[in-house]
Formats: sequence, C-alpha cells, structure tokens
Amino acid sequence: MNTKPYRLARALLVASLAVAVPEVYAQQPQQTPCHWWQQIFRNCDERIAGLPDEAPRAGTVVTVDVSTNTVYLFRDGNLVRKSAAATGSGKTLENGDDIWLFHTPRGHMKVLSKIKDPVWRKPDWAFIEAGERIPPPDSPKRLVKGKLGKYALNLGEGILIHGTDDADSIGKYVSHGCIRVPNDMLQTLWKNVPVGTAVYVFESKTERGN
Repeated sequence: MNTKPYRLARALLVASLAVAVPEVYAQQPQQTPCHWWQQIFRNCDERIAGLPDEAPRAGTVVTVDVSTNTVYLFRDGNLVRKSAAATGSGKTLENGDDIWLFHTPRGHMKVLSKIKDPVWRKPDWAFIEAGERIPPPDSPKRLVKGKLGKYALNLGEGILIHGTDDADSIGKYVSHGCIRVPNDMLQTLWKNVPVGTAVYVFESKTERGN
C-alpha cells in the first residue's frame, strides 16, 4: 500500500487545523477569571442575573442594578428577593458657586448602620430646588418625618437605601442619589440585612435611556 498520499493528506489536514483552530477560538467568549469563592460554591462560568462577577457568592449580599433600577437580595448566591427601585436622576443643580450632582455612586459599599424611623434633614439644595428660601442650619423646617419611609440602610457619604412617600417614583431615575425601594422590599431588607453587609451598585448595561 502506498502511504504517501495518505501521509500527505493527513499533513495537509493537520496544517489546516493549525490555522483554523486559533480563528475559531478567537470567536469564543472570554470567560471572567474565577474567584476562589466562585470555585467553591458554584461553577464560575455561570452568570447570575443581578449578581455581578465581583460580588461574593457566600453570605448576604445586596446589589443594585442602576441600568434596570432593580434591587436584589442574595444569600449564598441564591436570590431571596428583588424589587424595582428609584436611583439618581443624574441631573445637576447650580446656585451661585454651588453645584450639586444627583448621582447614585457605583461600586462596592457596605451597610454602615440601620436607622428606624429616619428623619430627613433637608439640605440647602432641597430648598433651592423647591424655590424656597434657605433657612438657618438649626431651623425646624429642615427636619421632615416620614419622607424616607420607616427604615433606612446607611451606605455612607449621605447615600441611603430607604423607603419613600412617593410610590410613583419607584422604577424611575428621580432620586438625588439615594436608592428608594417600596415598603415591602424595605421590610425584607431591614429584617435580613445586618450591619456590615456588602452592597454592590453596578450597571448591567453600558448605556441606558433617560
């Protein structure tokens, strides 16, 4: 049997595969490197809606997807509950040399404290926005009860996850930076989220409509 044609055909096949394989591989989606907690608790290639790759899969975690205005509560990588929310409008307010940007910060935060029956201390911009005269710092006009709902989770830098007296705002980009949630979700978070819980605010989409 003359094996030369066979060897030649085999060599050509191997050569063609050597060229084709890298091209096909380049078209495959690149996987995010596995974190140690992902390797322990689940397949790291698995994506969980509402849980960004950098968030741990162990313990209690709260996430906020600004792209969809959705708040999620996870325990050990499993969804406990999710809800529509309201986040920062992205608008700016100017008054003389003062400029305020109403933006919900992205990134990794944590619950620093929990507040029952929070009282909103109105800042200067709230009066300017309403077209009202700014009162002295110690004026009782600055203290507003019931505006933030029954509970609040303090994330620091003036950012809270709290309730609202404006139910129609839920699901919209209307807040001044805080994260508003409806009363039933607020109660769930209050009961299930201890101080120190990690909170991840992220965008699942790079662009969103206004």
